[in-house]
Amino acid sequence: MSEKDTTKKLSTESYKGVRDFYPTDLFVQHFIFNTWKKAVQSFGYEEYDASVLENSDIYKAKSGQELVNEQTYTFIDRGDREVTLRPEMTPSLARMVAARKRELGFPLRLFSIPNCFRYERPQRGRLREFWQLNVDLLTKKPSARYDVEILTLVSTIMKGFHAKDSDYEIRVNSRAFINALYTHYYELSAEQALAFQKLTDKKSKISAEEFAAEYAKLSDKKLLDVNDSSDLTLMQNMPEVKESLEAILQTIALAKHEGITNIIFDTDVVRGLDYYTGLVFEVKDTDPQNNRALFGGGRYDNLVDIFDGAADENSISGIGFGIGDVPMQNFLESRNLIPAYESKTNVLVCVMDEDETTLAYADSVANALRVEGKNVAVNYTSRKYQDNVKLAEKLGVRNIVVIGEKEVGEKKFEIKSL
Repeated sequence: MSEKDTTKKLSTESYKGVRDFYPTDLFVQHFIFNTWKKAVQSFGYEEYDASVLENSDIYKAKSGQELVNEQTYTFIDRGDREVTLRPEMTPSLARMVAARKRELGFPLRLFSIPNCFRYERPQRGRLREFWQLNVDLLTKKPSARYDVEILTLVSTIMKGFHAKDSDYEIRVNSRAFINALYTHYYELSAEQALAFQKLTDKKSKISAEEFAAEYAKLSDKKLLDVNDSSDLTLMQNMPEVKESLEAILQTIALAKHEGITNIIFDTDVVRGLDYYTGLVFEVKDTDPQNNRALFGGGRYDNLVDIFDGAADENSISGIGFGIGDVPMQNFLESRNLIPAYESKTNVLVCVMDEDETTLAYADSVANALRVEGKNVAVNYTSRKYQDNVKLAEKLGVRNIVVIGEKEVGEKKFEIKSL
């Protein structure tokens, strides 16, 4: 840059926490999206969508203070309205269902793959902009069978990627069950229960000593373990806890009957969002190098009621989950489950002469191939055969057609496979 040139050079880096998608990157994303769609549509789920912009009130009502106060992209628009780039899809879905619930048929099976935004520290498996498969089953009456359908769909999605049962675990819990324990066994106030929930949610990220020290500030009761037979018996003998405990045990039994062998009852799974009321679950990677939750979800009774008022006999119950594209891609890459890139362009037509007759014939060949359903690109400028081969290899195109004096004269051409 000369001394007289004061123009600042723009960076080629994208905004922190978002991605650029070159064709090879988009190929992977489409592979993931198409596998998701095939699985959910096989269970009768229909696709929907909504704007990326939402009124901030719907997140303040149900998503949790941490998400609203620390992780959203929120601004005041020119009409003095507070607007948020959606950090998740479920509140938008609840708004849409509430708007037309008398016209919709239940049970209602819906899915979407929206892009979402959260202002948080970018790290492996977590970015500020991401795409997420959202699957929701909404009914007028909850049923363990619907819960099991969702868990079976999760298993079907993973099988669609050719993941083995040993590659992941479906860890389940019940917010109704742990809330009953908070009140009737641990004897926690609402504020203490929320603190306990948040402590449990980060248990895997801190040491056992740190967890014990923090727990001691909340309760002096022994921590119960459902996998301990004596603790399980104690919980089953507590009338206020028994019903919700038996409900989650029934769901697990039904899931195992459906062939889901890698399901585990784990009371450390609480999920951070405030609207969950029943079954909650997480799918965890079993790879020690990526020992984290891939995705999760749960039941959210009465979420639609924040748009309608108090719950009544017509309240809508939902269960669903969300899968982010970033942790899904990391999981697939670690197990070599992503196919090799294939260009959508079937043929590269290479023009070997500059005269208009050759150029015109090359165009006619390309158009004839397009009529036959092939995707065709034309290189008008490279005159050497090897240069065209190299270009085809860079672009991932598997076939070339060379158009030169001979081909023009004979009005024939040959498709050569690379």
